[in-house]
Amino acid sequence: MVTTEMKGLLKIGEVAAVSHLPIKTIRYYEEIGLLTPAVRRSEANYRLFEPNVLGRLAFIKRSQSLGLSLREIQEILAVHDQGQLPCDDVKQNLQQKVQ
Repeated sequence: MVTTEMKGLLKIGEVAAVSHLPIKTIRYYEEIGLLTPAVRRSEANYRLFEPNVLGRLAFIKRSQSLGLSLREIQEILAVHDQGQLPCDDVKQNLQQKVQ
C-alpha cells in the first residue's frame, strides 16, 4: 500500500538504474550516513528515496573522481545539510589534494 507521502519516492532498484551505482553501494552510502536526508523507510522497512538523492549520488561520484575520500565527502555534505554552501570547504579540500 502506497501512502500519499510515499508518492514520488524511488525504490533502491530505480535509484541504482538511474545512478549507475550498484545497490550494494547505495546501501553502504546510506549506512554511513551519506544519504540521510534523502532516504526513508516504508512500513515494510524498504528503502524509499527522495528524487534529490540522484543529485547527491552524482556529487559523491564526482567528488570521489577528484580524489576526495568518503569521510571528506561526508563532511562537505554535513555543511550542505545545515543549509550552508560548502564552497569554501570543497575548495580547501581540493587544494590540499592538489598539493
